[in-house]
Amino acid sequence: MTKTSFLPQAALSLLIMAGVGFTPAHAQKTQRQVDAAIAEFAEKFGPERAYLHYDKQAYSAGETIWFKAYVANEVLPAMDSKTFYTDVLDDKGNLLQHITSPMIDGVTNGQFDIPLEYKGQYVFFRAYTRWMLNFDSAFLFTKQIRILGNDPKTTGARPQTIPTLQFFPEGGDAVVGLPAKYAFKANDQWGKPVKVKGTITDAQGKVVDSIRTIHNGMGYVVMIPNGSTYTANWKDEKEVGHTTKLPVAKASGASLQVQVSGNIRRFQVNYSPDLAAANDTLHIIGTMYQHEVFRVSKATSGNEVKGAVPTESLPTGLLTFTVFDKKWIPIAERVSFVNNEDLIFKPEFEVQHWGLNKRARNEIKISLPDSLVGSLSIAVTDEAIGKDSSQNIISHLLLTSEIRGDVYNAASYFTSNNDQSAQKLDLVMLTHGWRRFKWDEVLAGTTPK
Repeated sequence: MTKTSFLPQAALSLLIMAGVGFTPAHAQKTQRQVDAAIAEFAEKFGPERAYLHYDKQAYSAGETIWFKAYVANEVLPAMDSKTFYTDVLDDKGNLLQHITSPMIDGVTNGQFDIPLEYKGQYVFFRAYTRWMLNFDSAFLFTKQIRILGNDPKTTGARPQTIPTLQFFPEGGDAVVGLPAKYAFKANDQWGKPVKVKGTITDAQGKVVDSIRTIHNGMGYVVMIPNGSTYTANWKDEKEVGHTTKLPVAKASGASLQVQVSGNIRRFQVNYSPDLAAANDTLHIIGTMYQHEVFRVSKATSGNEVKGAVPTESLPTGLLTFTVFDKKWIPIAERVSFVNNEDLIFKPEFEVQHWGLNKRARNEIKISLPDSLVGSLSIAVTDEAIGKDSSQNIISHLLLTSEIRGDVYNAASYFTSNNDQSAQKLDLVMLTHGWRRFKWDEVLAGTTPK
């Protein structure tokens, strides 16, 4: 199955500054093979992403859940898939209904009638195309919907919050003797962020730095590991003490740092002396939507590679930096989010007529820019039920469908695009795993069937 692809040609005209140049056109065969493998994957095996828009956020037993599905391939409607599948499960994981819907130009709709006798607190939606099943199931669309009136009767105190703290070295690994940024994320057992503060100590108990959450349970600390083991000694919001071991630094390897600075992404690769001695060249490749948008090759004469990537001509989405050794084995990787606000269009909304009587007719006019072809859906909800503003079609298709794990209040990262918002979103990039590309499979030509 051949998938359509999209990436502005302007994205291929990136400039790399600070003394790092592009690999010349007469590059060695292995580099051409890598370029060809990435291009083939992007052209033929681009993953699809699905999003379901519901008529409301919570329902009662006996009601009908109406939804409209949008499926994208990269940033355009998915044109190849013609059938859409939706599994509805109860809160014990049992299948309630399998819905098959015809899809035209990446759009379809459907419904599910909640049984009147249903006693569960939630129903769960899992939605996908057949093509999406070729890829990691973690990227299928899932949604939990609350069923009103079925909340269990509780007695006594609420369960005690159990916070956990995780550390994520930037680029994948920390390396002894090289600068390392350790991002961290603190959540409770329900996935909600927790504020923490504390110190980092070495194996001798000496304090080497302090930590404090910056945003939604996330933060970071920068240090140069010296081969010791490090421990975070921290307290949660209730001043309860905890300890967490930091990932052990590797004896050799490369560290990758990416700095967000407006429309520039500055990167720095440091590497241990043994890696420099064993490699005459390091390669850095940037990809977006599976397409290669830049490639840099640099001799390992010093102990670092620096560069800057202009992003104003790139589409909105995840930009991935991957560092390879001379044998094209990936040794470090980092994602950064580019938000050029080029995929958000705000329609004009005008009420033509308010019908205030019961079941009265209301007329609403929605206008899009003349050059834009769109498919719309609108949800009219009882104000008493409220709405879930933590996720929307933009935050899902551009962000949460691309990374592992839950992003708390993902839609908030798209309400503004100032430097502060960009830094908060970069914390999300640092603390969530990303593996759309499995480089060993891509470079070996192993692709979905």
